[in-house]
Amino acid sequence: MRTMTKRLRYLMAMLAFTGACTGDTIFVPGDTDIFVVQAFLFSGEPVAGVTVSGVLAVDADSTASAEPISGATVTLIRSSVRFELIETEGQPGHYHYPGTGLDIGIGEVFQLEATVGDRTATAETSVPHPPVGLQLSSDSIDAPTFGTPGQGRPGQGGLGGGLIARWDNPGSQLHFVVIDNIEENPVNLPTNPIFSRFAPRLIQQPTAADSSNVRVITLTHSGTHRLKLYRVNDEYADLYQGRNQDSRDLNEPPTNIRGALGIFSAFSADSTFFRVYDSSQ
Repeated sequence: MRTMTKRLRYLMAMLAFTGACTGDTIFVPGDTDIFVVQAFLFSGEPVAGVTVSGVLAVDADSTASAEPISGATVTLIRSSVRFELIETEGQPGHYHYPGTGLDIGIGEVFQLEATVGDRTATAETSVPHPPVGLQLSSDSIDAPTFGTPGQGRPGQGGLGGGLIARWDNPGSQLHFVVIDNIEENPVNLPTNPIFSRFAPRLIQQPTAADSSNVRVITLTHSGTHRLKLYRVNDEYADLYQGRNQDSRDLNEPPTNIRGALGIFSAFSADSTFFRVYDSSQ
């Protein structure tokens, strides 16, 4: 559960980067009684990605942040069957499904209900089909030894080295790449200020292209890595494509939540693997 919540926090941060909202904070012109729901479903994975928070007025201090909302009633509905979520211990405003009977299947349609006080918000999303044709240009990357640029196998040495992930995307749908080191005891690559700027998990920006570069400079550990390619559903795509709008200039921030603000969306993924070798050893 902790790993899943951590991953969702990264996705929240990526959503914030779009400019449509700032983390769990949305600025609205007046109605501060409204609340914000952010809910993400992932095919084949537990439900642990629902947050409920307040909003800030447009004249609020720029350093302020909205308060998480505890005690909300949050329900997922699939084919008229209701699944009640509970608040995650130690994480106010975060909600998850504690049981094992809620499977997120490809093509399924889900409704969301979130009630705070006497106000209920609703939304609907469907789980997209996973990406097709994912493959890598290489199954390994050599991380160079600093001070000896170019060390490594031909075509992979130097800070610009890496590999390319490719997939089928004739409809120019949005996808994004998540890379995790999956070693039980991951080993850091040689310390260098360049590497220290990056988190162990790498989440790339969404793209409508059919490929993405994985550069060695963005990786922090040696060993086996999982590259997971997510296909983005329409709700998230609409929000992302409106990222150049500043929500403080809008009468209504982009949202697919009825009765509140925020987003309810679903994702599906395919995975492949590669290794990173430390050239200094």
